[in-house]
Amino acid sequence: MELVPYITKIINESLATGVVPDIFKRAIATPLLKKPGLDDTDLKNFRPVSNLNFLSKILEKVVLGQVLKHVKSNGFDEVLQSPYKMHHSTETALLKVTSDILDLVDDKNLCLLVLLDLTAAFDTIDHEIY
Repeated sequence: MELVPYITKIINESLATGVVPDIFKRAIATPLLKKPGLDDTDLKNFRPVSNLNFLSKILEKVVLGQVLKHVKSNGFDEVLQSPYKMHHSTETALLKVTSDILDLVDDKNLCLLVLLDLTAAFDTIDHEIY
């Protein structure tokens, strides 16, 4: 029995109705230690990682493909945006910033770089609120 037609039907129905089945929203949450060496008896040192079922992942990929196609075909594509673009990453963004800084310095211009580190932003959330 071929599963592809059934999977395609489920995904297409979800897209057509705008309804994501409840089973797609269920995840297995696994607490992972944020950094090696942190105290594993302190719950604040963990972050939750949610694993969804494979149909959720397929739906996500299909929707992402449609959104990216819409963005590109309607001229909303930002040239310098790295997330969610093939062949773009944190590394390509850093290379662009580094190149811009070096160009300014080579031209004897002043350059100021301000960075914001949000790696611990999740820690600022009040986990006691329900």
